[in-house]
Amino acid sequence: MPGPKTHNIFYKDLKKQLNTNTLDSFPNYDDYSIFAQGHDFLIYHNFYKIWNNKQLNKNIADSSTLQEGKISEFVYNYMNIAINNGSIEKEDVRLFLGPGYLMHHVLDAYTHPLIIFYSGDHTRDLNNKTWEHGIVENLLDIYLMEHLENKNPREYPVYKDFIFSHMVSPDLINTLNLALEETYGIKDGGQRFAESIYQVEMFIKKFKYDPTGLKRVFFDLVDPILKGTKSFSYNRDCDNNLDFLNLNHEEWLNPNDNKITSTMSFLDLYKKALNDGANIIDELEKIAKHGVISYLDICDLVPNVSSITGLESGKKLELKYTKKR
Repeated sequence: MPGPKTHNIFYKDLKKQLNTNTLDSFPNYDDYSIFAQGHDFLIYHNFYKIWNNKQLNKNIADSSTLQEGKISEFVYNYMNIAINNGSIEKEDVRLFLGPGYLMHHVLDAYTHPLIIFYSGDHTRDLNNKTWEHGIVENLLDIYLMEHLENKNPREYPVYKDFIFSHMVSPDLINTLNLALEETYGIKDGGQRFAESIYQVEMFIKKFKYDPTGLKRVFFDLVDPILKGTKSFSYNRDCDNNLDFLNLNHEEWLNPNDNKITSTMSFLDLYKKALNDGANIIDELEKIAKHGVISYLDICDLVPNVSSITGLESGKKLELKYTKKR
């Protein structure tokens, strides 16, 4: 999961790539940038109760389930339910699925292999080393804020970019509840997503926004115990840690399949995700307006890939090929 700010910037950049007909359908596009957090919402859910290991483990497990599989089936189920109950007419229902949830998955699928190749891991390992993956993604947030938004991560009140001033509509909650249960067996998922939408701002303010740098010092001190807190605080210098961007276009391997190689940089992958993603959203809007949906059409439009490996979902793959191994 590229960090919250990276997904926030991607959502805004995506708007510039959409065609006129699609944009006409989304007059309130800018108001819903929070939707870009996609399946990560489940990780943020009730994060302030982090000491509750049972809840934390459930959040991580459910989010991992959404990342790993059935993305084509989920998109179909969500749209089919929305078409049948009439909620497809609601702007927020379509914005959540397309520019929000699905594009979160696409950006992850395109960039995660590179991030994992350079970081050497994906999930936290409480019994081993610090969480390099999270550190890289935090630095990505900082880099993109500086270079794409011309904002100083140390000073800018970044939490304001995650304020959601609307009410999550019952149509969106109901559609999510039904689609998540039908696809993954996750019950009340829509309600959990809805609650998380209002909790992301608090997460960013408590952990990422750090104008004095005191949080950074504290997070670095406790990281040997908690294994992951170094991924917090935007009060960091990323200029001396840019290998993960691959700006020199060195060859790298897919961490799960060394037959797949690339020289693309993170920015190359980001732009490719924007271009390909915009085409997907434009086509989804045509389907939504037509009101007729085919599972095969959705499968042709939405590749059924894992957002972690970028490869076909549902396969058990071993992380073997990274720069740190």
